[in-house]
Amino acid sequence: MKKITIKEIAKKAGVSIGTVDRVLHNRGEVAPKTKELVLQIAKEGNYTTNVYARTLKLNRTYTIAVLLPNDNEYWNLQNKAISETAEKYQSLGLLLTFFTFYRKDSASQEQQAKKLLESNPDGVILAPLVESGSTNFTKQLDTLKIPYVFVDSNLKNANPLSFIGQSSYQAGHLAAKLLNLGFPHGKRTYIVRFHDFDSLNKTIEERIKGFRDFYHDNGFNPLLIMEMDLSKDAQNFSSEVSAEGPIHFFVPSSRAHQLTHNTMSELDPHPRIVGFDLIEKNIACLKAGAIDFIIDQNPMKQGELAIQSFYNRLITNQDVQQHQPMPLEIFTKENLIA
Repeated sequence: MKKITIKEIAKKAGVSIGTVDRVLHNRGEVAPKTKELVLQIAKEGNYTTNVYARTLKLNRTYTIAVLLPNDNEYWNLQNKAISETAEKYQSLGLLLTFFTFYRKDSASQEQQAKKLLESNPDGVILAPLVESGSTNFTKQLDTLKIPYVFVDSNLKNANPLSFIGQSSYQAGHLAAKLLNLGFPHGKRTYIVRFHDFDSLNKTIEERIKGFRDFYHDNGFNPLLIMEMDLSKDAQNFSSEVSAEGPIHFFVPSSRAHQLTHNTMSELDPHPRIVGFDLIEKNIACLKAGAIDFIIDQNPMKQGELAIQSFYNRLITNQDVQQHQPMPLEIFTKENLIA
């Protein structure tokens, strides 16, 4: 009879892997009903703790290094999820070290990556936002045989243990579709960028390519698409846009809320706006009707899956799914629960 795994027990019980571990090894507090359910499923599945006994016998700990920015709410959520999930696995030998960089400082990521390599971790979680620097870094990890997991963005010709995130290209394609609903010949649209952070960000570039390709694929005039860097031209933006007449906006980052604060109060009729990420300020704009659509990447889930991937690889020696796709979740004022 095939023995049930901890992952399968967690799925059947509707709880986390960490909760199952606490029940099976009597570590920490677990609700009595949950404990009873987990033990019953384990018993019925002929569960044994051989894998964990072997791990504990080795008395081995594994250090996972996290190389991510932490300069806005989206990345704060990602880092928080990684940290909170790692706490659940700490008793099983997974430990974290953070190497935070700041995107406004071009040398920051390179400096932190160097420190990370010097720490000789057992695994790395990173977002390859800048293709050139990320390619060089992952080649070094490959040479050192250090497994790594990508979150948020993928990288061609790399060999990650897993990529956890959306297709940025498809996200841009979807954004264009949402903005052009009801406009069979296409709608004039501004792609609103903030080059203080967006510069060289491959996720942003892939979204914009997907957006432009939607116009091309549907035979829309490419001149309907214009670009504006709002980090530099905010004062002149309102007057320029007002002169254009009714128009729509695509913000391929988490900063759609800044567009509404800077320009929308002066525009009539209200333009259609699509942005990314359910951060607090974007949620407030959705509720107020200032933003029409938000495509969310669920950074909390990404962080959780990244840690679980290393748990499966390093501790339980299970296969890890190389691509763990995140759905393109669309939120509006009507379906927002927050």
